[in-house]
Amino acid sequence: MRLTRLFCCALCALVLSVRAGAAVLYAASSAGGPGELYILNPATGAMVQDIGPLNDVTGKNYPVTGLAFNPITGLLYGSTGNSTAGAEARLVTINPASGLVSVVGSFNAGPVSSTGTPSTMSDIAFDSAGTLRGIGSVGGPQLYTINPATGQATVVGASGLTSTTGGGIAINAAGSIFGTPTATRFGTYNPATGVYTNIATTTLPVGGGYAALAFDGGTLYGLDLGPTPTGGVPPTHLVTINTTTGAVTDIGASLPSLDAIAFAVPEPTSLAGLLTAAALMLRRGPRRD
Repeated sequence: MRLTRLFCCALCALVLSVRAGAAVLYAASSAGGPGELYILNPATGAMVQDIGPLNDVTGKNYPVTGLAFNPITGLLYGSTGNSTAGAEARLVTINPASGLVSVVGSFNAGPVSSTGTPSTMSDIAFDSAGTLRGIGSVGGPQLYTINPATGQATVVGASGLTSTTGGGIAINAAGSIFGTPTATRFGTYNPATGVYTNIATTTLPVGGGYAALAFDGGTLYGLDLGPTPTGGVPPTHLVTINTTTGAVTDIGASLPSLDAIAFAVPEPTSLAGLLTAAALMLRRGPRRD
């Protein structure tokens, strides 16, 4: 009887902690500046915390164009930009508490620009099964699958478009892949063929294009990355996008040079997870510091 009461108390404590927790919105910079990791307020777009530079253990900085949490392991992954020699077009893992970067490997996507710049992923996203996908930055906004263990990117198929501007991607709980491949397009990618289907022409609070997308439950957020002004850094705005109509609701101005966003949801979120966690709490017993 006492064990049952303890189990119920542990379960209630976990339920309350999950209900009290809110989704944390992470953001990273790349466009026109070094890589930096932040936490944003999803209600306003304002910075909550500057976590720190996206550096590896040697101090090398990694501008990041895409962020995504693996729903199976909880690890935070990033795709790197092409502005830093030796850090370009790579898949990395990131410590969300410190910003410390660990390189997984190069994408080796194939296409290169006229100047020899390799294609990176303009944005990345996991589906609920743990499959990592990305949108290529060179050779058109093609859909790729990415091996989280090696970084190798494999094209799914031709999207039907030839240039990438923005290149955001997000995957909902049903597995639908939404994207913003160019400045005025919002639509979906076929997960089996990579073909893009347009839903609507989007509005842009600061112009440029939607460089990043991320779901918080059923709500799709977008990061509008504007053009770089002379002698300045590109502005950004946080928005929400209606997945049925493509209608944009402008939340507000955010930090300049941001190029990636991702939500981390407190765990456990399922009943099975709560039961398992409660059982582990009981098994560990009271702390004796």
